[in-house]
Amino acid sequence: MGHLTRLLAYAAHLPDSIEPYVLSLSQAVPVVAEFGYRYEYLPSHGALGMTSALWQPLFQERLIEIVDRVAPKVVVFDGTHPYRGIDAAREAFSDARWVWSRRGMWKPGRNADQLAKSAWFDEVIEPGDLAAEADHGASASAPAYRVGPVTLTGPEEMVSRAEARAALGLPVEGRMGLVSLGAGNINDTAGELGAAAAALRDQGCAVAVTEVAIAEQASGGGVYAVRAYPLARYFRAFDLVVTAAGYNSFHEVLRLGVPAIFVPNTETSLDDQVARASYADQQGWARTVTSATEPDFAEAVRLMLAHGADMVAGAVAADPGNGAADAATRIVSLVAGGDGR
Repeated sequence: MGHLTRLLAYAAHLPDSIEPYVLSLSQAVPVVAEFGYRYEYLPSHGALGMTSALWQPLFQERLIEIVDRVAPKVVVFDGTHPYRGIDAAREAFSDARWVWSRRGMWKPGRNADQLAKSAWFDEVIEPGDLAAEADHGASASAPAYRVGPVTLTGPEEMVSRAEARAALGLPVEGRMGLVSLGAGNINDTAGELGAAAAALRDQGCAVAVTEVAIAEQASGGGVYAVRAYPLARYFRAFDLVVTAAGYNSFHEVLRLGVPAIFVPNTETSLDDQVARASYADQQGWARTVTSATEPDFAEAVRLMLAHGADMVAGAVAADPGNGAADAATRIVSLVAGGDGR
């Protein structure tokens, strides 16, 4: 959802005279229709069971056909690895302006070869990162038009605690923790999800999870499945969020003032979640643990339930504001014939 969420954030700040059209490899792309935008789905090579080498010509052919049919003024690609075929489409439709929305915080020593593909684009926009001081990846010093951290949801769009709990089907009273750590068994305390849920329960917190199938495995009470997009609108329902430190999750909880414990995903190929989460811990905005199964996780839960609101206030104070509006303005300038870089 990360790429879709950033593109939707940009689209939300475009003037009414500009009509967004979304092409995505994500199976979640139908959510775009809820925002009133047209969309198309282009299956990834993994979804089709194809090798990347066999899939690439299909991507190129489909992209060229869509650009020809839709005739966009600007094409915005969000990702860290521009696919072969974008260059061919750019050459075929040179009247359109091409933008690379390129998130930073790359793991050091990774992906540097992709920076040469900046030449395919008229503009490179970098969504900012609250942990930018800890960014030592190849993109950190590469030329780009840098904006503030980008989120789809801002504080002004959040609903009250009572409204959020009602919308998500959660109890009106009592403390509630949200666990968003991907697949797992809620009752398996040897696993990340189960261990996080157990620690929350020990502190008198009911547990909400973002995977319905996981919640249905629970044998005990006090576990609730939540499903909404964007879920961030309903964050006031929760006293604590336990999540990985991907770009969107990290910035949503900190920008929206939600006490958080980060369990960074160390298996990502490029995104340096450990550096991002560690920075937030060092700043005293949140707590970061290597695993919810470790003994220090229970102490982190106690700390954040007691003092998390005061801690995350530091992140809110350091937030330069949502960069989505600035990025949208830059995109509009290209539509109007601006010079980009």
